[in-house]
Amino acid sequence: MINVDVTLFIQMANFLLLLVLMNLVLYRPIRRLVAQRNALVSKQREGIDKAENEAQRVMREFEERLRQARAAGREKIQELKEAAYRREKDLLSQASEEAAKEVQAVRERVQKEIGQVRSQLQAQIQEFSKEMAQRILGRSL
Repeated sequence: MINVDVTLFIQMANFLLLLVLMNLVLYRPIRRLVAQRNALVSKQREGIDKAENEAQRVMREFEERLRQARAAGREKIQELKEAAYRREKDLLSQASEEAAKEVQAVRERVQKEIGQVRSQLQAQIQEFSKEMAQRILGRSL
């Protein structure tokens, strides 16, 4: 059974004193350490969030630069193809012109040779016809 006397009040004072001392010595430092730890964790989370945002920004920037570089590369390839096509066209026209000049030169040379051969043949034909006439007639002309 519980007796209500002075010891009960002493025990209550002892309990309250112990509660105050434990609060000062034990609970407050622990709460302070927990609060510091929570502040550190939240600060680190903010840092991590900042770093993730920065990494995402850098990745977006990198992807944009990569896209631009690919577009520039495709554009450059197209320009080079067009330049090569123009160069090919120029070379073909140049070769065609040279071939036409050479064909014309060969034709002129052939015509010249034909003219020379004709004149030689004309001379030979006249001699040959003279000889034939002499043989047919049996006398010299």
